[in-house]
Amino acid sequence: MFIKNQKFSDEDTLLEQLFDFGLGDPSSDVAAIMKEIDQEVLANKAFQEYKAGLTDEEEIMEVDDEERRIRLAEKLMELYESFEVFKSQLFGISKDNKVLLYSIDLY
Repeated sequence: MFIKNQKFSDEDTLLEQLFDFGLGDPSSDVAAIMKEIDQEVLANKAFQEYKAGLTDEEEIMEVDDEERRIRLAEKLMELYESFEVFKSQLFGISKDNKVLLYSIDLY
């Protein structure tokens, strides 16, 4: 885990931050998006068939987590122009709005 105060607008950095903040607490907005993603992933027949072909339980969990994180990053990139990590919180920024996405207790 490597969380530092920073501003960014690229998807790769967002994916890294979502991995780290995945241990934290999502905002209600992110929780709602994650609920939608859960339904999309379950309805994705090709992805479910791919997972069914895997035998290692740990690999199945990693593939599933990564798919959900990628989808979350894509949706957040559509909603926000940039992102900011400040004081163990992840924010989405669009125009003049700064929205809390995640918080994490680092202690």
